[in-house]
Amino acid sequence: MTTFRWLSPVSPSGLLRLGDAASVAELLAKGGLAVLPTETGYLLAAAATSEEALLRAFRVKERDLAHPMHVAVASIEMAERYAVLSPAARLIMGAFTPGPLTVVVPQTDALPRTLVTLDGTVGLRVPDHPATLQVVAAAGFPVTATSLNRSGEESRPVSQAVLDALDWGDLDEVPVVADETSIRHASASTLVRLTDGVEVLRQGPVTADEVEALLARRP
Repeated sequence: MTTFRWLSPVSPSGLLRLGDAASVAELLAKGGLAVLPTETGYLLAAAATSEEALLRAFRVKERDLAHPMHVAVASIEMAERYAVLSPAARLIMGAFTPGPLTVVVPQTDALPRTLVTLDGTVGLRVPDHPATLQVVAAAGFPVTATSLNRSGEESRPVSQAVLDALDWGDLDEVPVVADETSIRHASASTLVRLTDGVEVLRQGPVTADEVEALLARRP
């Protein structure tokens, strides 16, 4: 039976104790899963570089393997190890993240060719929560940025009931970083594809007008 280890940020900055962050990162590195807060909801985190871990996340969500998950990184520097960032992609990420925006860009060979990639691209976001960025930075690799819910169902704030409604399979322990103040946006992140020009695929808290205005100011 899966047990849930509840953790909360303990400093005014929203960070976890260093030992807690390190233990969550270590569990993810071993193929485990974790629940982490973001500004748009809670995500189900698995190492995006591990097919075994990714398959666990897909099973928990009962998600079709044909529908890749986006991934979360802690910085532009981390993003550049797993994706090819054009000047426009760097500009957009630099202006709007950490925050509710995901860019779809060409992947590198550091990511599996399935599960988190589609036709040579990957969706990247930098969540706006200190503890989540802390864990991802400590891990040193991107994690899945998929929402904590069964596929096709509405995402809800984390609770014991939400966790119990999912099938965690053979996982012994799942860390859950809970912060009731984390969710500040009701909609999913804005989705911008930057593989052939700039295309807003899904408008969220960051509007298409804001993206276009930023790009128009480029020298």
